[in-house]
Amino acid sequence: MSGASGESSSGAARDAYVEYGTGMAYEAGVVAWTFDAANWGHCGQGRDEPAALADLGTVIGANPGDLTIVERIYGDERAFVRDHAPATPAERAAALAAVMEARAGTRALLDACRTFGSELLDFDNPARVLPSWARWRTLRAMFWHVADTECRYYFPGLGLPHRPRADDLDTELEACAAHVRATVTGLPDDLVHHDRHEEWTSTKVLRRLAWHERGELVAMRDLAVANAALLGLRLELPAATG
Repeated sequence: MSGASGESSSGAARDAYVEYGTGMAYEAGVVAWTFDAANWGHCGQGRDEPAALADLGTVIGANPGDLTIVERIYGDERAFVRDHAPATPAERAAALAAVMEARAGTRALLDACRTFGSELLDFDNPARVLPSWARWRTLRAMFWHVADTECRYYFPGLGLPHRPRADDLDTELEACAAHVRATVTGLPDDLVHHDRHEEWTSTKVLRRLAWHERGELVAMRDLAVANAALLGLRLELPAATG
């Protein structure tokens, strides 16, 4: 166990869990997670550990000096020892609440973008920089990516059935939300599944579900504003959720 660098100003110690070599915001970045129930599914990202811890501190309102690293893991899609603890009712409820709140925001943003037909949804912003493996360059592709991740990446990673894509985006977002609700409600507390180098557990999936769409919604809102500005469109952005 090792402490994060920096001096504490508030004295409110928080545990942090750090993973190296992740394929999230960066090609091979560092992510710092909290498992606190009040901040379930929140993390900080950076190109190195200090940056990730600083970002986590900003996200959860903590001084980076108050973050104590209790575990580090290395490699993409590994699991913390803490992820092997059985999922609690509070973690299950927090994951569902985060997904459903974010999904309401996703649907509202999609409706706002549709005011301009396909112009805003299918615009490929030349200024946008993504990791090499990310293929969702347009807003429409990002909306699909949200559902693909939840229903065709996280759950199969845990060894659960793959839900086929719907024919259209509206049906997909509705069906995906229902699938997430049903799967999370009935999810055993202690599933563990290995697929090559990847390791998935019930707790890890609940943590990632709480994080993913919430973060993607922020990115989609930012992209919608940037696209509208470049295209000279007057986008009325819906109120943010959460």
